Amino acid sequence: MLLRRDGRSARPSGALSDADVLIVGAGCAGLSLAWHLVERGLGGRRLLLVDPRTEYGRDRTWCFWNVVEHPFEDLVTKRWSRWRVRHDGPWVERSADGLRYEHLPSDAFYDRVLARLRAEPGVELRLGTSAGEIVEHADGVRVETSGGTLRAPIAFDSRPPPRRAASRPGRDVAFLQHFEGWQIEADRDAFDPTVATLMDFAVPQEHGVHFFYVLPYGPRRALVEATWFGTEVPGDDVYETALVRYIRESLGVNEWRITDREAGVIPMSAEPMPIRLSERVYRIGLGGGMAKPSTGYAFQAIQTFSEGMAARLDHDTLPEPPTPRTPFQLFQDRVFLSYLSRHTSRMPATLVGLFEQVEPKLLARFLSDRSSPTNALEVMAAMPIRAMTAETLRSYRLWLR
Repeated sequence: MLLRRDGRSARPSGALSDADVLIVGAGCAGLSLAWHLVERGLGGRRLLLVDPRTEYGRDRTWCFWNVVEHPFEDLVTKRWSRWRVRHDGPWVERSADGLRYEHLPSDAFYDRVLARLRAEPGVELRLGTSAGEIVEHADGVRVETSGGTLRAPIAFDSRPPPRRAASRPGRDVAFLQHFEGWQIEADRDAFDPTVATLMDFAVPQEHGVHFFYVLPYGPRRALVEATWFGTEVPGDDVYETALVRYIRESLGVNEWRITDREAGVIPMSAEPMPIRLSERVYRIGLGGGMAKPSTGYAFQAIQTFSEGMAARLDHDTLPEPPTPRTPFQLFQDRVFLSYLSRHTSRMPATLVGLFEQVEPKLLARFLSDRSSPTNALEVMAAMPIRAMTAETLRSYRLWLR
């Protein structure tokens, strides 16, 4: 049973609760928090997860540099010791001793976590269950679902935020990073499996800033992903046209079959996204600001947050949540996004320039929110000095409002 800070029962008075911890949305963030809670031991607590999906599959590919420890290292299926980017010139290829760009498929993560949760007597997963708004009352929360009303002392909402790129006039800047990827098998050897293409901007810049991301798994197999930074999400035909053109013209592959597809929309905003919505309701995942605003990387931050949140719940029924990133990190993302919004046409050259000028381990830690303020300033110094100084001063004034 969960306890209040004063040691008394935290279950709602006048009604039995359905769980001691309720998680609405069982995607990466919801499952990660459940995993870390179970790993620490539930201690008789009941954990309930609800999600509208009815089954799990490979709907995502999480990639990151190996600069943050997490409990799913053994699920990494591919590591690249070399990576490259380009704009309107030759490829910029980088590597560093011990540094790897890693690939973790979502189906392996789902299988591991679901097996662990289903083996735990105190955990219940209700799939095919859609949920409405989480409503807080005096001693708990209530949510209406397609399977009836659920009550608990505390709830975590891991549902993604609305698809929008909204900015508060004069202050916050926001983009959407949206993409569609095809895992393809070519009819001939076409890929170098030792090099990952992180950003290929040498494509028509239509519908916003556009690049391709190519992860080769073997000579004939790769994930080819069309990605945009912009404020609107185009129709499906835009993705298909771009992918077909790139596979044929840039990769030189005329015949292939699609073995998997994935798509997504990631908000890129430095606007504060509070995790704690009220005393008993927390927002986690993308809606809780766990994707780095300037890059969209989220998996490692979700694991770090989930481990910290589970530890705090061991000592306090309604704890203050860990912060995904420091105020300084948020500020530097605000500066970076502000610069890109005012100088959008420079984005490809600026991003490629970072890979060309910054030492790989330093840049990897910066992109993963693991650099010190001093090292972060070194990275920012590789960008256009005059424009970045102006944006820093502008963002600092806006931050103080």
